[in-house]
Amino acid sequence: MRESLLGRDPEIESVGMPMLVAIASAIEREALQRYEALGATMDRRGEVATAAAFRVMRDDERVRIEAVERWAASLGEAIPDPGKPVWKPPPDLSNSWDEIAGSALLTPYRAFAIAVENEERAFTLYSYLATRAANAAVRREAERLAIEALRHAGLMRRWRRQAWHRERRAERNEWPPSASIAASTTALHALLESHEAGIARRQRALAARLRAVGDEESARVLERIMREPSRSYARTAALPADDAGAALGDDPVHLLVAAQEPLEALSEALEAVLRTTEGELFEQAQAALANVVARLARIALQAARRMKPA
Repeated sequence: MRESLLGRDPEIESVGMPMLVAIASAIEREALQRYEALGATMDRRGEVATAAAFRVMRDDERVRIEAVERWAASLGEAIPDPGKPVWKPPPDLSNSWDEIAGSALLTPYRAFAIAVENEERAFTLYSYLATRAANAAVRREAERLAIEALRHAGLMRRWRRQAWHRERRAERNEWPPSASIAASTTALHALLESHEAGIARRQRALAARLRAVGDEESARVLERIMREPSRSYARTAALPADDAGAALGDDPVHLLVAAQEPLEALSEALEAVLRTTEGELFEQAQAALANVVARLARIALQAARRMKPA
């Protein structure tokens, strides 16, 4: 949320349920078409591994399209005819594919990395739509789609990490610091505890600041998140708050973005762990990352609400 992943305002004034369904369907169908076309291109170029990566994404996308259709049916909404689209995805959701389609450097790792970026852009778009929702029901569904986009980005990150191992098997990062599983697990827990200490201090300070500037709802969001810690969070709960909020003024959006920063730092650290581990240690790091992503999503959605024009 430090800066929008969308290049321009989609300029949608009000979003009803039919429009939200149309947008969700269009996003998934656009992705399917991209994966199919790029997979065929890679096949023609003889890039077997990259073509296979796109086929994996294509097959996953077909499952997502079916999920969107079931979701729409549960709401009593019809999926628009693909031949008569009522909404076209913004260029930001496809420009990255256009830019690399002819690249000789398009490896499976890069393909999955771009897919992660596009899922994050979809999250930004759904967050925007939540702020333009015509009613509370539409807002809830838009927020659900936003969180689902972040969760899917997590899956793409896992595939990206597997591709990294295949492409860089000979190149190993210095993490973990020991070949011992027990030592590596201890190092992971120490990393979590160190980061969570900073997160606890920052969010306590910002919750207090939000309450002081009159944003009780946002303060409670942070406080609820603080009561849902990772395994190491409880051991840091008694630490004093930092003074981050004092220098950020009275804007709740700025304060909420500041609440995301230490969580983003932890997510980056966990990404580094995931790139160089496997087995039980990978599963622990993946679970920790899922916890971080969930907290980031809730704060980002609250910030998006605060950015809604009066």
